[in-house]
Amino acid sequence: MEESSWSNTTKLVVLVILLVIGGWALVRFSVAIPSLIVSALLAFLLTPPTNWIVRHTGLPRGVAILLVFLVILALIILAPVLITPSLVSLTSNVQFDFQSFNEFINNVGNISLKWGPINVDVHNLLLQSSEGLQQFLTTYVSQAALSLLGMLSSLFWVAFIVVVTFWLIKDGYKLENWFFEHLPRPYRRDVSRLLRELGVIWGSFFRGTLVLAFAVGAIVGVAMWVLGLQHVLLMAIFAGFMEFIPSLGPTLGALLAVFVAFFGGSSWIPFDNWLIALIVLVVYILIFQFEQVYLYPRVVGRRVNLHPGVVFVGAILGAVEFGLLGVLLAAPTLASVRVLMRYILRRLTDREPFPEEPEKDITAIQWRGMLRGQPVAAILFDLDGTLAETDNQIIDNLARRLGALQKLFPDADARPYVRRWVMRLEPLAAWWLARLDAVDLDDDAFRTVRRVRELLGYKKTTDLEIVPGTEWALRELSVRYRLGLVTTRDRQSTMRFLERYQLLEVFDVVITRDDIRRLKPHPEPIFKAAESLNLSSEQCVMVGDTLADVRAARAANAAAVAVLTGFGQKEDLDEADLVLDSVVDLVQWL
Repeated sequence: MEESSWSNTTKLVVLVILLVIGGWALVRFSVAIPSLIVSALLAFLLTPPTNWIVRHTGLPRGVAILLVFLVILALIILAPVLITPSLVSLTSNVQFDFQSFNEFINNVGNISLKWGPINVDVHNLLLQSSEGLQQFLTTYVSQAALSLLGMLSSLFWVAFIVVVTFWLIKDGYKLENWFFEHLPRPYRRDVSRLLRELGVIWGSFFRGTLVLAFAVGAIVGVAMWVLGLQHVLLMAIFAGFMEFIPSLGPTLGALLAVFVAFFGGSSWIPFDNWLIALIVLVVYILIFQFEQVYLYPRVVGRRVNLHPGVVFVGAILGAVEFGLLGVLLAAPTLASVRVLMRYILRRLTDREPFPEEPEKDITAIQWRGMLRGQPVAAILFDLDGTLAETDNQIIDNLARRLGALQKLFPDADARPYVRRWVMRLEPLAAWWLARLDAVDLDDDAFRTVRRVRELLGYKKTTDLEIVPGTEWALRELSVRYRLGLVTTRDRQSTMRFLERYQLLEVFDVVITRDDIRRLKPHPEPIFKAAESLNLSSEQCVMVGDTLADVRAARAANAAAVAVLTGFGQKEDLDEADLVLDSVVDLVQWL
């Protein structure tokens, strides 16, 4: 009997219940929200350096993440070591110069400015300004400091952030896959485009601000060194860090420099300290103007370019509600709201939501398949275990060699575990061969591997059998996509297999171990194939039967499809975007 669909009333009731449960959970676990936000931001920031390490070293993703964490830990430890001597010295200088500061205030306070009928008493103006500034900074800084100290004071939340960040970097793509798989198809295009827009905004902000921080810190350091000031390193680091606080940050950086100049003076300019402080203030104003007019538009980009007044208001509101975190994220959050509101308004008025997208970008390549919400232009295939059948006799032979030890395995059958061990040893073997290649010993290593394969019963190329249905699937896919072959076999044996099954004309590019220096799971083979096709690796899908294939795709930022016709088992290949029984099933997905 066919099941009936839910009525609109049932759907509405279920939706209301889910909203109530979601609201309750949001309130009940609100204490964890700031930590989750920090974890997501850290994962967003640390994913690019992790990808870089994986791409250039071929290390497992978990190891690459740990290396990034160690570098950050070293920087956190190093920063106080560099700054503390300057802070101690600066504090001691301040204790001896309060009399000069009082004289400076008294001299300025005696100044009276007149413009026609207007008479300005500088003393009263400074007094009122200082009271207002003190009240503002007390509220602003105390709220931000309490937020930061509250987070750092709890080792539990620090550990929580570290663990969540680690897993977001390592397996974040799984969450993305789940999201797109459960998203209704009509909404995937808009959501994918919105996520790309928001990714550009947050990426431009964080990467741009980081570059801006280094640039401004270097400029300030050089300028203060030229002026002969003390504690140049402290001022440079502080000025760079203050770039992450919109509007108010550069002002605080300038105040520190003026403070240092007034109490320390210059090592070579024969002026009074108050005049040196004035010169430093002018230099900071020039640096700030150069940053706003030239650096910011080019480094951070137009997508995050908001009016300073809007950013300032957002930073203040963020500080009131979320403390320091609200200040740091004011600019990208406002820019994201701008994108979302523009999209909603255009949808409400039945207009194209993304009018700035050039039509040529849509039709430049006729993408017919989607994985991870991204279009596919080319499909790259592994050979052994993917297009050609593996010899199960190998696994049986290895299992038999265990002898009586097989009784220690469930059901006295060691074959599933032997298969898993063989698959997991492949990335290690590839890494070792790459190291031997660096010292020109790879030929000897491959000869040894070939002898071992023969002893284990591996089939020769002439004996390889193609997976049933693969010829038809490849020809079907070649009509709609560009195809490539990426294998660890040598070119001669690979071409012999392709000629045997008349598949040479199907593939646009064939990459063998003779064409590269590093084997999978290093991404070099995929980069090489994509480059030969004049495509980016993001437009490619890598199809293979082992973890080495999946991790190579992940490192190259290509989509990963695993097939179960080789050594890999489904539970071992869950890092892939898609797990299929064979290449034949790929036709239905793409």
